[in-house]
Parts: sequence; structure tokens; C-alpha cells
Amino acid sequence: MKVQVLGDAEIEKALISPTAIFDEPEEVVQSKALAKLMKIEILKRWELDARALQRATEENMSGGEPPPLDAVNEALAKLDPDGKALADFEKAPTKL
Repeated sequence: MKVQVLGDAEIEKALISPTAIFDEPEEVVQSKALAKLMKIEILKRWELDARALQRATEENMSGGEPPPLDAVNEALAKLDPDGKALADFEKAPTKL
């Protein structure tokens, strides 16, 4: 984890850009400072970011490291095996 303490500012930042706070999706799962729904929301944001990076890579516009989509999905499955906790979470369009 890139920070030692998760305060309100760090949580807000994690909701916008999870990789700014966490190195691995599993760190979100293990965090004692976050409620379950907050963890899921952060991981869903991470999933959206990873999918966007994956699309960019497919279009030869990658920015470096491959997206950790498998790790994000594994972390989400631990917290929400049925995928029902944030069923109404708005997904970004896959293509514009």
C-alpha cells in the first residue's frame, strides 16, 4: 500500500484512482479501514480502469503495464461472490 493510514482524503482518492493508494487489489480486500461496500466500490472502479487500459492496449495505445483485471476480479469475488452488492453500479461504456 502506498500510504500508511487511510483517512477521508485517501479513501476519496482511492475511489477516483485505486492505484494511487493501493499496489494490489488484494490490499483493498485486506484493508481494515474500509467497509465491505466501500471495498467493492473501489474494486469496481479499478475494474473499469483496467478494462479501459485493456481496450487501449488492444488499440495499440497502451500506457505500460498490463491491467491487473484477473487480480481485480479475484478480489471482487472474495467480497461479493454473487455480484449483487453493487448490481446497480454504473458501468462505463465499453466503446464510444
